[in-house]
Amino acid sequence: MSFSAKVKQELTKTENMPPCCMHALTYGLLLFARSFNYSGISIMTEHECVAEKYRDCVNSECGVCPELKISKAGKYTVSVTGTDSMKKVFECFSLSGNEAVMRINRGNLLNESTGDPSEAWNCCNGAFLRGAFLSCGTISDPNKGYHLEFVVPFRALSRDLEKMLTEYNLKAKTMTRRGINVIYLKDSESIEDLLNIMGAQNAAFEIMDIKIFKDVRNSANRKSNFSVANISRTVKASFDQVEAFNKLIENGVYDTLDEPSKFFLNLRIENPDASLRELGQMYAPPISRSAVNYKIKKLMELYEKSDKKTENTKPEE
Repeated sequence: MSFSAKVKQELTKTENMPPCCMHALTYGLLLFARSFNYSGISIMTEHECVAEKYRDCVNSECGVCPELKISKAGKYTVSVTGTDSMKKVFECFSLSGNEAVMRINRGNLLNESTGDPSEAWNCCNGAFLRGAFLSCGTISDPNKGYHLEFVVPFRALSRDLEKMLTEYNLKAKTMTRRGINVIYLKDSESIEDLLNIMGAQNAAFEIMDIKIFKDVRNSANRKSNFSVANISRTVKASFDQVEAFNKLIENGVYDTLDEPSKFFLNLRIENPDASLRELGQMYAPPISRSAVNYKIKKLMELYEKSDKKTENTKPEE
């Protein structure tokens, strides 16, 4: 089952809704479905739970029992047929069915206790958005990326939906895909907030868990890459030192060194994989990391001088 299907299944299981929210949910299901006018009232979906929710909501709220059909491809179509039945549905939401422009009528999002649309903020709006998402929404697998969208054929309706989402401070954006308006969210926090508003708390928590896992994994990868880079730099530096110290021996500079310097030079050549701290512990008596670094610096300076001298004394061809 896809993540989008899991979210829709969770949203259809919401129970014990107050009548005002049931009205708003049904309105969202109808308004954002495939057709909602006198040419037809219907929804087409691949999710059985959505088809059954649409049918049950319309039956409960409008007193009309829609017809449910399943195609050979597994698509569910739920339709209200007959002029009288359609008229009952439209009247239930104070509509004629012949509206020239599809818009969100906030009069259908009234808080039951006050009858005030402004009080629908934490009540009916969430139910309405739940219905809209069930009808035309999808969400991607959060393991692969964060993307939630509503596909809305009508421009004015898409603008109304975008405005409602932004009222919740959700980072909603609009694009056009094959001539269809798409309102989408790509910000994970906005998606989590919207899922909570719609009543899909389990899905919201799942996204949070995935985000935490990704953050831990990315942090571990950064630390691992940092360690690998450090090891690579250390190995290269050690290789350069061993190569330079061997050149000091070849150039006869080794014979001019004092005994402690000779001892340290041989120590490095014999232990190319040792860190500066480990070299310091091998020295007799042991010395600090900074002292080891100082000795290497002095020997490398001798190498650079001797290498330049060797270059200058080469016969011209």
